[in-house]
Amino acid sequence: MKALFINGSPRTKGNTAQLLGRAMEGARKAGAETEMVNLYDRSLNYKGCMSCFACKIRGGNKGVCSFPDDLKPILQRAVEADILVCGTPVYCGYPTAGLRAFMERLIFPAVNYSDYSKPVILNPKRSATIITMNCPNEEVYRQINYPYLMDTSAQQLGMFGPSEVLYSFDTLQFNDYSRYDADRFDPAHKAQVHQTQFQSDLEKAYQLGLRLVEDSK
Repeated sequence: MKALFINGSPRTKGNTAQLLGRAMEGARKAGAETEMVNLYDRSLNYKGCMSCFACKIRGGNKGVCSFPDDLKPILQRAVEADILVCGTPVYCGYPTAGLRAFMERLIFPAVNYSDYSKPVILNPKRSATIITMNCPNEEVYRQINYPYLMDTSAQQLGMFGPSEVLYSFDTLQFNDYSRYDADRFDPAHKAQVHQTQFQSDLEKAYQLGLRLVEDSK
């Protein structure tokens, strides 16, 4: 069983990457073969959907994007994976541009223009999205309409099979808040949350990875 983890954050050691790493540990513990892809790796050169419609040509290669760039082999592995977990921080109210580009290229080839009710699914899979953010809690998350902005994107993975979302609220952005113009944040509070709530989120991520694999067996 193969489990692919997509880090949509520019940071390879930040909150999103840490949670993905723990989910990957859980999946590996459950017996999956795991891989992490950092979309912001400087060696990767790619764009979002180029509207070439190669995935819609009659008799063509359906279900996977064929645009020839560095994202193509990653998308192939995502389609073939049994488990897919994407992670992103909230940037300006949305998933990062890197993850959005990945999602465009993953989702559009599966959309069946002849019958929307029958997507082109080459390999059904369980999936999840991990979302990290400054937003302090779920109540505020819903008040500022993040479910529409963030969850709608995450729910697109549901076309491949059962999907879920793990939220990590009130995350630590800076190691030293005094260096930045960020006076609305209380450094002591952020540190305390990082030592308590975030540690709990790491355990939830581990259990998520474990559960996704176990439920796929």
